[in-house]
Amino acid sequence: MTLDVLVIGAGPAGSSLATRLARTGLRTLVVDRAEFPRDKPCGEFLSPECRPYLAELGFDDPERQLGGIAADGMRLSGYGCSTTGRFRQMPDRSAHGRSGFGIRRTVFDHRLLQQAIDAGATFQPMLEFTGLRRDPSGRVVGATMRARNGTEHEFQARFVVGADGVHSRVARAMGVQRRTEWLDQFALVTHFRGAAPRTHADVHLLPGGFCAATDVGDGLTSFNLVLPRRQLRERTSANWDEFVQDRLDRAPHLAERLRGASRASPWRGCGPLAHSTTAVWQPGVALVGDAAGYVDPMTGEGIYFALFAAKALATALVSAAAEPAQEADALDGYVRARNRELSARQFTSRLLQRGIRHPFVVRTFLRALHRWPTLADLVVTLSGDTIHPRELWRPRFW
Repeated sequence: MTLDVLVIGAGPAGSSLATRLARTGLRTLVVDRAEFPRDKPCGEFLSPECRPYLAELGFDDPERQLGGIAADGMRLSGYGCSTTGRFRQMPDRSAHGRSGFGIRRTVFDHRLLQQAIDAGATFQPMLEFTGLRRDPSGRVVGATMRARNGTEHEFQARFVVGADGVHSRVARAMGVQRRTEWLDQFALVTHFRGAAPRTHADVHLLPGGFCAATDVGDGLTSFNLVLPRRQLRERTSANWDEFVQDRLDRAPHLAERLRGASRASPWRGCGPLAHSTTAVWQPGVALVGDAAGYVDPMTGEGIYFALFAAKALATALVSAAAEPAQEADALDGYVRARNRELSARQFTSRLLQRGIRHPFVVRTFLRALHRWPTLADLVVTLSGDTIHPRELWRPRFW
């Protein structure tokens, strides 16, 4: 049997895409190299604008349905400066933009995948992508997978979607993935138990990187430290707790939040955290989520990018399945939607990543936010995706 869509990767982008496709009646199979539930090193913070997309998927109350912990803003600190910005509600937006929330990815990803299965998608775990299958014209017509016991599997599909994350093998097989050499960042991630609860997320800017914390439910606080590879290589202690504590000593607000807490999970690393793609689709195959390009956004936008792009790609694939002759137009529409909504945000993320490498810039920025609290609210609300950067160029906005 030929599938309508083979989705490779069962993270938020892949699962939410599968839900939308299955609801239209398309035969959709999701495969992943892991079993679910599975853990995922991540900052575990979702921006406010994720809420309407989750509501469309069936989660209109993520705090109750997913165990999320609401966060009404973000405290930004560094170099002796600190300010707290709140997520503001824009007058022309619905009430979903009031707060972001922290949530365990173990729970979040599993519930999204289960929703896709309930919608009619099929899931096969422990299958690792090994290659794309193409017809004589070069069009992708399926993929090959390998089970853990070494057995090879072939799948035929009208469309293959790479939703396999920042180190996407599908993107590499397409020949479109490019490393962002100047942003060679890695993350150390863990959970603390017994930290002082807060109604906001914390982000502390360090030379070349940052550390962040947010409450994620069940008495746990998610913590991540993101630094250039060079700093991780130059560490003098073999003990990761000592290495992280040295950074916490420079982050008094975060240190206060974690005082008395105990580490509840092993340190896990991931990276590098930046790459781009020269194209997000070719005949018969498309990329979504982090597989389509990623720059660590620092402020919890990654899940929003995934949910938005999954909806846009679902619209394109449904259209292409209904009218095969219009496939190129439909997928070009996906590209335009991504560019319209995400390009400026990704550009802003790159600016932030470059800016934190210059202490004078960070110090000046934080002092300005401390002096003008409304500006701090604007910056945090912008990071929460409720405002698009293009709005800043419109006089009526101000």
